[in-house]
Amino acid sequence: MSRILEQKGISPDEVKWEDFALCQGLPTSFFFETYVQDKIAAKYVDEMCLRCPVMKKCAMSAVKNNGFGVWGGIYWNAAKKDDYRNAHKTPEVWEKIRNKLSE
Repeated sequence: MSRILEQKGISPDEVKWEDFALCQGLPTSFFFETYVQDKIAAKYVDEMCLRCPVMKKCAMSAVKNNGFGVWGGIYWNAAKKDDYRNAHKTPEVWEKIRNKLSE
């Protein structure tokens, strides 16, 4: 990736992983109260995370930084997976998340 940035005249030191997140610019409520209150929105966020090129970095950031809310397709509560707020996920979605995070 750094080679591509350099070809565009961008120093890799100027870019953070968050710059590549598909959710960049979305209201933060999508990853907190909307996610909890609206299961359709939660499924949309889950699918977006599964397509995101920085999903693994995002999830690891939640663990490292004592995260709350959705990070890397998982709702975290003090850097621990919140089973209640992730209850809408099917076994198939969890399998996709595990596969993506193990890449």
